[in-house]
Parts: sequence; C-alpha cells; structure tokens
Amino acid sequence: MKALRKTGAIGTGTINTAILAIVLLTVLFQLYSVLVPEAQTAGNTLNSSGVPLGNLFVSSGVVFVIIMAALLILVVKSFMGGKK
Repeated sequence: MKALRKTGAIGTGTINTAILAIVLLTVLFQLYSVLVPEAQTAGNTLNSSGVPLGNLFVSSGVVFVIIMAALLILVVKSFMGGKK
C-alpha cells in the first residue's frame, strides 16, 4: 500500500494503519511496564533462594536483556516498510 495517492492526498487506509500501530504500541508498552518489574522481582527472589542458573533471571540478567532487545526489534520492524 502506498502512503500517498497520485493526487498527493493520504488515503484512509494509511491513516487507519497508523492509528492501529500507535494503539498497539501503546498497549504493548503498558503491558511491558506492568509485567517486567514483577518478573524481575520474582527473578531476584529465585536467585536468592539458591536455584541453579537463578542469576539469569535477576534484574540485570540475560533474560531481561533478551526481552528488551526483542521489544526494540519489534518496534523497529513495525515501522519499517514490508516487501510486497
């Protein structure tokens, strides 16, 4: 789908897609901001209990770095144009 018509006007499909993307990103960030701190607290508790490999789940552990990188990649891919 092209962003502009031949006359230079933006189509309603483009506007609908932009609004949907903004709403979905807002919901995604709200969900992320609620769930990740709870998971980090649970990871710190798990690590302090002495579970093997529990240090992967601490606040600065590799699991949360992977989650943050996946979120960043998802946001970037959502704004890049797709191949048709």
